[in-house]
Amino acid sequence: MFSHDGEGVPRTAGPRPEAGCFDLSMTEGDGIIEYGSAAFRAENWSVRFLGADDGRTLLAIDSGRVDAIDLGTGVVTTGPQVKAVTTRGDVVAVAYEERPDTVALLTLPELTPREEIDAGGRVYQLAMGGGTIAALTAEPYALALIVDGTTQRIDLPTEATCLSVSPDGTLVAVGTDQGRVGNVLVVDAATGTVRHTLTGPRAPVTAVAVSAAHDVVAAAAGPRVLGWTPSAKKPKATSLWVSPTGSASLAGITPSGRLIAYAREAATVAIDPATGTVGWQTDSYGPALVHGDRVISARFHDCRELDPTTGAVRHTWTHRGFANSLSAVGETIVGSGLDSRPMLFRPGATGIPELGDGHSRSVIAVSFDGDRFATTGQDNRVCVWARGRPSPLFTAMVDVPGFRLHHGVSLDGDTLFVGDGEHLLRFTLDDPTPAARSEQLDGTVVGVASLADRGEVLVACSKGYRNGVLYRLDALTLEVRARAKAPYVIGSIAYTPGSATFDLGWATGFQTYEIKGFKDIGGYVYPASRSQVYLTPDHALAVSVDDHGKTSALRVLDIAARAPLHDAITIPAVIGESCMSSGGLLATVHADAIHLWDVRSGTLAGQLPLHTSPDRGSVLRWTPGDTAILVAHPSGGLQEVPS
Repeated sequence: MFSHDGEGVPRTAGPRPEAGCFDLSMTEGDGIIEYGSAAFRAENWSVRFLGADDGRTLLAIDSGRVDAIDLGTGVVTTGPQVKAVTTRGDVVAVAYEERPDTVALLTLPELTPREEIDAGGRVYQLAMGGGTIAALTAEPYALALIVDGTTQRIDLPTEATCLSVSPDGTLVAVGTDQGRVGNVLVVDAATGTVRHTLTGPRAPVTAVAVSAAHDVVAAAAGPRVLGWTPSAKKPKATSLWVSPTGSASLAGITPSGRLIAYAREAATVAIDPATGTVGWQTDSYGPALVHGDRVISARFHDCRELDPTTGAVRHTWTHRGFANSLSAVGETIVGSGLDSRPMLFRPGATGIPELGDGHSRSVIAVSFDGDRFATTGQDNRVCVWARGRPSPLFTAMVDVPGFRLHHGVSLDGDTLFVGDGEHLLRFTLDDPTPAARSEQLDGTVVGVASLADRGEVLVACSKGYRNGVLYRLDALTLEVRARAKAPYVIGSIAYTPGSATFDLGWATGFQTYEIKGFKDIGGYVYPASRSQVYLTPDHALAVSVDDHGKTSALRVLDIAARAPLHDAITIPAVIGESCMSSGGLLATVHADAIHLWDVRSGTLAGQLPLHTSPDRGSVLRWTPGDTAILVAHPSGGLQEVPS
């Protein structure tokens, strides 16, 4: 949910406007305003980026969809829903979600459909090499080989887990899962003949690779990396490396024949498959990549290019966050992290560029002050916006992102207070570095409110299950003036001179405290634990939203009477987080629109349009005066929908 105190261009087929462009037509008709740049932004923060060989296109693969991003402009072209995807040259091969037995060939850069080929079964993994497309299909398990538009199927005795095609497209390696062990099938792509069934893995095979010269087939299985010489009459497995910390994986084989393997939170190694010896080993934390004759390795907040022969560091890029996977487009190395935008490690740079303004992950807290508002996100950014302007007035970074889905922030004129883990920061809007930083507080900052009449700031901290601490800090120096224990407090803080009312966490409800001495002067706890319960501003009604089925239900409880106000209301499935207006209208988000409910009468009061399809991570938040609703998406996209 949003906690609160005191992008994007609509997703349609074809390119979207570039970074920083504000399409004034967005304010006409439905009047929806998009905040933040759409450049380089994928649909979700869990995206995996895959570089194409055309030197300009980056594929964004997430939530069953593939999009194409122009690496020069950041323009995103929306693609189809897919089950599997791979790319080579200017072609992308996909298996459609609705027709997974069909392999479709799309042409870059705009994912233009070119050809469709029947794979003969439900495709769940694809690979390409030379002129060969290899597909793993299920029910029954088989390998489909597509060469020059012709498909041949090779039945597999068990489930295949991975596959790789040699660079010239003539040899295919398929890894399998046989329970406690695995093996590797080596298949001639032209004839469909299984040349070898390679045994030796003591665990299911998770990655395979074939050298350009066909002299090595390698596999990762559990903590081990194994190699075979396929030219031998009866190839025998050679143990090449054992990871010290768990599962091993393969980065690839260099043009000179070195096998590069890695294990997360352990090491990246170079192995001579002919002798079975490790040439060099270096500490690493994340994935590794072989791109031509370059070797790339991720280590904490560094991405390093290594010498393939010695393992020496040739170049280092420093960045925030962690790279979960690596790819490349031309000379640019691309990292996938926990943001909806990629990390671009460009030649000669020592860091990564900011790819568009605004957020690149879920907005989790909002604070309004007149016609401006502040947002914080799980991408560590804090932004200040002017209503109606698409670009932020102010952006800063904090070290620690929001706690779960709650984060303390308060905008008071040109002063911004924001939580940073167990500290409170004060910013002025002319400087992205903090003007003041509190001492370490007893818990994570989850709620903040400016007490302008007292020259103080109120802070709510969470220490975990049912434990919290309240603070009053000097608004200028952030020195602690008072503190008190409190229930686990998250969400909004409503302040009036002399008292403050907090949302509660584990038990949905509210609690009001006298500010000077933090005396508890009243509250209410909803009688059951529910994920979505909303109180009307007068605290007369509690509304629960059931969002776990094909339809949802609204249940309205009269707090004073401790009884339902009327029968449960069945409504279309609620997809994201709802919100309650100051006038008692509940806004719920659905697949095609926002619905407004008069909870007292139990009737639908209106509907509002959406530009971007919501998902489970989408969150609604009313603006002051109930004039509009902010819609935040997991990608970091933020829209204002007039009510």
